[in-house]
Amino acid sequence: MTRSEAVKAFFLKSVLPVAAAMFLYCIFKSACIRGGELDYVWLWILCGLPFGLHRMCLWIVPGGGSFGGGIALFALNFIIGGVIGGFVLAWRLVVAVLYVPLTAYRLIAG
Repeated sequence: MTRSEAVKAFFLKSVLPVAAAMFLYCIFKSACIRGGELDYVWLWILCGLPFGLHRMCLWIVPGGGSFGGGIALFALNFIIGGVIGGFVLAWRLVVAVLYVPLTAYRLIAG
């Protein structure tokens, strides 16, 4: 692997996910404050939403024609996608941390 490929992979696997997580945290932090405290569950769901919504394999489709039930299931789909995305985001942050020494080794070794 050349140095330019190692640097490019470092930015894609390490810098970009951390920057996206920080950006989402800055956006959603003010929306998740309840009673003067930060609600970490809703922050987890909202920050994970962009990472997990397209990874859902099954959408719950409402049946029966009730508009209220349809809206509730639509919201449930977004909550499930956010929870899935929260785990994906956590995994990407772990990979980003582990990729730093790997990139340093690749740049030093050659």
